[in-house]
Amino acid sequence: MKKSAILGVTLTTVLLSAQGNAADLPDPKSVRTDQLQLMQGFPPAADKQITQAGFMRPYPNPRWSFHHARELFPSRRVARGHEAVSVLPQAEGMEQQIADLTFTGPDGEQMSFGQYLDSTYVDGVLVMQHGKVLFERYQAGVPEDEPHILWSVTKSFVGLLATQLIEEGELDPAALITSYLPELENSGWRGATVQQVLDMTADIDYSEVYADRNSDVVKYSLAAGMGPVPHDYPGARDLYSYLPTIAAGVDEHGQSFRYRTTHTEVLGWILRRVTGMSTAALIEQRLWRKLGTEEDAYMLLDSKGAEWAGAGLNVTLRDLARFAEMVRLGGEFNGQQIISAAAIEKIREGGDRDKFKASTASRSSAPRQSKRSVRVVTGISSRRPAAISSRAIPIATSGGSATTRMAPLKRWVCMAR
Repeated sequence: MKKSAILGVTLTTVLLSAQGNAADLPDPKSVRTDQLQLMQGFPPAADKQITQAGFMRPYPNPRWSFHHARELFPSRRVARGHEAVSVLPQAEGMEQQIADLTFTGPDGEQMSFGQYLDSTYVDGVLVMQHGKVLFERYQAGVPEDEPHILWSVTKSFVGLLATQLIEEGELDPAALITSYLPELENSGWRGATVQQVLDMTADIDYSEVYADRNSDVVKYSLAAGMGPVPHDYPGARDLYSYLPTIAAGVDEHGQSFRYRTTHTEVLGWILRRVTGMSTAALIEQRLWRKLGTEEDAYMLLDSKGAEWAGAGLNVTLRDLARFAEMVRLGGEFNGQQIISAAAIEKIREGGDRDKFKASTASRSSAPRQSKRSVRVVTGISSRRPAAISSRAIPIATSGGSATTRMAPLKRWVCMAR
């Protein structure tokens, strides 16, 4: 692999994670997972205990909770089955070369990629090229066989399966959402098509601003069960009750892209209705058993048993790399065509760039594309889990973020050579 390609990957990761004021963050050495002693002992010390209420904060709780989520929330298994594990060949002699690569960070500081990983909050990173693992590292105390929450990369799995069902004729992209979900007849999705939900161009009265306590994303989080719901909370306490309460937006459907996790929750509901299967079972049947994964995955659930289709998948880093490699290879992996080449090609084509540019509320971590054709995929689109060339380098990363600005470190990134 060319040195410039590896360096490009490194700089891309740095740019994603270098927003905000580093002075506000704890020294990464002070929050190493192996030294925190979180949830150790019988019972753990009071200041080391983590409950649902402390899942996200205070930091450094996420360093433990992001790969122990099923111990805090209801979950549904995505079984790997009894199939043989698919081999991920190792490339010889590349690990140290990649770790030693140096670059200039945003603040002008020179550091190696290995030093960068030690000075941030990455839990693990894996780099592959041409089907071989070039680099794999886990921070001390992070179990490599314990599934890690993917958050919005979950959307990539749901969107990929929706695209596959469209190719099979099981899902009509031109159909109205309400033809599948009459429960949403009086909601903001009235008049929107499946394709518009896939593209996140359906307009609804919903804000997703994570730093705003009054944002609608708080209502969504409480409905999904992402934390304890106050006993006097008047809002919906499950996703099936919450989604119909979201009203119409001010614009017509299909005009511009706006990032909203609730679109993927609607998409997940549609897939359950069309297939008669839970989201976890659909991922298991269509992907997990066929990929030859090493470990079971799992989906987090709301109080009524509905999966968090936009945020709740938990997988190991190596199994995430298998998924990425399958997409890179046009849907073929482990000796079989898992997803049709036509579905992968639709994803590679992408959506309407003008509608994306027209967005006035796109997320700060939206995919960005440079003149050097570096494509950063953060799982924010329901339909397009990635834009990948046939010579892509899949990079799977996971992280226990210290602040919102560190969140991209847990994304799945693919960079074209």
